[in-house]
Amino acid sequence: MRISINGAETEESSFQGETLKEVLDEIVKSHSGTYIRRVWLDGQEVSSSAPDTLMSAVSSVELLELELADLKDLMANNLSNAKEYLEKLIPGFQKAADLFRMGNEQEAHKFYLQILDGIDWISQVVQTVVNSRNKELEGQDLKDRQERLTGLMTQMLEANQNQDWVLLADLLEYEMIPFYENWQEALSKMEA
Repeated sequence: MRISINGAETEESSFQGETLKEVLDEIVKSHSGTYIRRVWLDGQEVSSSAPDTLMSAVSSVELLELELADLKDLMANNLSNAKEYLEKLIPGFQKAADLFRMGNEQEAHKFYLQILDGIDWISQVVQTVVNSRNKELEGQDLKDRQERLTGLMTQMLEANQNQDWVLLADLLEYEMIPFYENWQEALSKMEA
């Protein structure tokens, strides 16, 4: 099997293994600080995480082409995406709070469900970025922030279950907005 990494062909014997997974693991180990961004088998792009791809026998592949990328670039991109997303999420809290206060529960719930998805996504991205950089956010570790968020989410869930729209609106506006504004500021400092 011939191997091309970022457009440069390597020695055939450089990476050993019987399955594609074994070869890919060797390649990642030998290129510290990188990840596999794209994979082509005999000219066809495939998923680098699909089980059928990973278990392919090396003997069945003539040409393995890889695009490797720097993990630091990936983390910087994730950080940038998180900051951009917060610029949309924070006004969403206010919009949902306003809708709950006006008694428009159906429309408010649409925003509320999107907010919950957004909170989940941003939490995963931030956790990945912070863990990769081993940094605290504004003097608080990620665990403290996650515990605070869990408490706020529990209060929001209870308010929603009790149909206490005023409390839910207050939590969105007076707790979640400052919480995420603080996160936005902390992420900006991480970027510097």
